[in-house]
Amino acid sequence: MVMKAFKNMNLRVKLTVTLVAFVLVPLMLAGMLFYNSSRSFVSERTDESTAQLLELLRRNVDQTLNEYENHLLRIYDHEDVIRELARPETSGEGDRATGGSVDRFLRDFLRGKEGIDSAYVLTEGGAIHFADFKGSELFLQAFRKHPEWGQRIRNADGRIVWLSTYELEPNPYKARVTHLLPVGVQIKNIADVMQPLGAFAMNIDIQAFDAMLKDVKVSPKGIVLIADRQGNVVWHSNPEAYRVDLAVLPAFGEIAEGGGTFADYRLNGDAYRVGSIRSQKSDWIIYSFVPHSDLDAQTENQKQFLFVTIVAFAALFIVLGALTSIYISRPIMQMAVAMKQIHKEHRDFRLPAQSTDEMGLLQSSFNYMRDRIRDLIQEVRSVSDKEKEAEIRALQAQINPHFVYNTLDTINWMAIERGQRDMSSMITALGDILRYAIKPGGAWVSAEEEMKWAQSYAYLQETRFEGRFAIEFRADPEALPYKVPRLLLQPYLENAVLHGMEDTEAGGVIRVEIALREAERRMRVTIRDNGVGISEERLRFIQDRKHYGIGIYNIDDRLKLEFGPDYGVTVRSEPGLGTEIEIVLPCIA
Repeated sequence: MVMKAFKNMNLRVKLTVTLVAFVLVPLMLAGMLFYNSSRSFVSERTDESTAQLLELLRRNVDQTLNEYENHLLRIYDHEDVIRELARPETSGEGDRATGGSVDRFLRDFLRGKEGIDSAYVLTEGGAIHFADFKGSELFLQAFRKHPEWGQRIRNADGRIVWLSTYELEPNPYKARVTHLLPVGVQIKNIADVMQPLGAFAMNIDIQAFDAMLKDVKVSPKGIVLIADRQGNVVWHSNPEAYRVDLAVLPAFGEIAEGGGTFADYRLNGDAYRVGSIRSQKSDWIIYSFVPHSDLDAQTENQKQFLFVTIVAFAALFIVLGALTSIYISRPIMQMAVAMKQIHKEHRDFRLPAQSTDEMGLLQSSFNYMRDRIRDLIQEVRSVSDKEKEAEIRALQAQINPHFVYNTLDTINWMAIERGQRDMSSMITALGDILRYAIKPGGAWVSAEEEMKWAQSYAYLQETRFEGRFAIEFRADPEALPYKVPRLLLQPYLENAVLHGMEDTEAGGVIRVEIALREAERRMRVTIRDNGVGISEERLRFIQDRKHYGIGIYNIDDRLKLEFGPDYGVTVRSEPGLGTEIEIVLPCIA
């Protein structure tokens, strides 16, 4: 449909559309490539800066965790606490008689330590010692809610374990929601083959990380968060995020395993550039989420610049394309108008040749063609008038063919009655020649008819020249039904007689052969004589068709024009040895 509409447009519109398309399409492609390249550059630059930021955060977080771990391990600096925990217990929570050293340690432990909300010692016998202004119940509820915490501490066998952040609802001690990060270690009796004595845990107020992480920006709308391998949020600037389980996200597994790399993901319908880095100390993962809208905002200027540039160039090239198409199509349209004028018999209309380029040459050629057409029309009219005059004269001078035949027949019988047999044969041959020449019919006759005519013509010539030469005929029977031009042999026989045998007193021979090449679908007619031959100079003139040989080559031109260059007439001759004419014709049934 589009191609059809394009074909129906006028030339000027086609040229304008084509020129503009050839310029604008590459321009738009180049603009798109440049924009994509700019966007890739922005993305790579953002990845690089984000990676540096994540590495800095990882170091700061690890350093902070190191400090808290050092606080936790200071329990081993208090031998009295270890000895007290190693003694057999007689009661549960708050056994102050046997836990005085532990309680004093815990009270002193919290003093002057920012960020640590509370501390707990849970003995192997089930006793609980704590330093928590809120009381122990809130923590113990969380501890019982997460039985895996105690199991992880025991499985760590004395190594420090960072647990999942948990939430405390508003309570009489704090009016706001509080998020605490527990960390624990199994206490070992270093004096008795590392016997487990219980667990030492402390709760860190997550706000302790705010000073380090809250003001970090990877992009205007970007997000930084810390999560463990299970998808639990450890830190986020938005308190609501602690209730989100990242493990339910379809891409979480792939993101968590892609530490140190950046990739594009679609989360909750929005596209993000996600980066991550893993902490070897805590096995936490620090994530960065950069919305694609932030990346696009950095290329907004380039996008606007490209849009304005393309629109400006489009307007410019539309104008240039229109002017160019007018310049190119105007002479063509003028020529189309001129052709219509000629078609309407206005043959005196001429195109002004306004330039010397190809278009000017075309206009000059058109004017020449117009003049030539006018001259040819005049010539055709002149020839037509002469043909009509000739027809009238022919009608005026026409003799009834039957009158000629009857007259020749009367002369023939008179010759027979007087015993003039030679004269009778000549009259009969002449009658056959005249009958063949003026017989109605087409321009092509069978080879057999042409051969009979040639034999009559040969008889008259042999008689005329009193036996100085003989004309012999030979033909393949299969070739006789095929068509040849009427009077094909006449000019060649006449040349052989008048020129080839002009100096021959006796013994001259002219051979006419018609051979069929069935495989090639061709006939070869050969006229060969042993006469005086043709000199090289005259033969060259004949071959060049200069004055000589015009009649000989009429047949050649006709055959080549109708059937192609493989057909026609070839002349070969050597002075003193004779001449050979070879005519190649197609097999026409």
